[in-house]
Amino acid sequence: MINPFRDIIRVVREEIETRRNPADGVRQFSTLRLNEPTPEELRDELRTIEKVYSMGDKLYKYSYEIYGSTEYWWVIAWFNNKPTDTHCKIGDVISIPTPLERAIVIATREK
Repeated sequence: MINPFRDIIRVVREEIETRRNPADGVRQFSTLRLNEPTPEELRDELRTIEKVYSMGDKLYKYSYEIYGSTEYWWVIAWFNNKPTDTHCKIGDVISIPTPLERAIVIATREK
């Protein structure tokens, strides 16, 4: 699924040709710039569910468990300043922001 919060950049170069559809080029996403929540937003607008990261855990699994979709793993990663699962260590407390809609608005708002 295409992320609705990021722009798609089309790259078409002669050296980047695929056998399936060489005229189509390569689809690349722009870098998503996320904002830090303010102390007021943390206090007044977001609640958190805390999980202790253990063996076999993944951010997408937390996303599915709390939000009902694996698509929002990046919200949990953003909120915890851990861009990927490899940044999480066993025993880390992972805070999952709720409600999801408000967390996305805060993360993607215009500065």
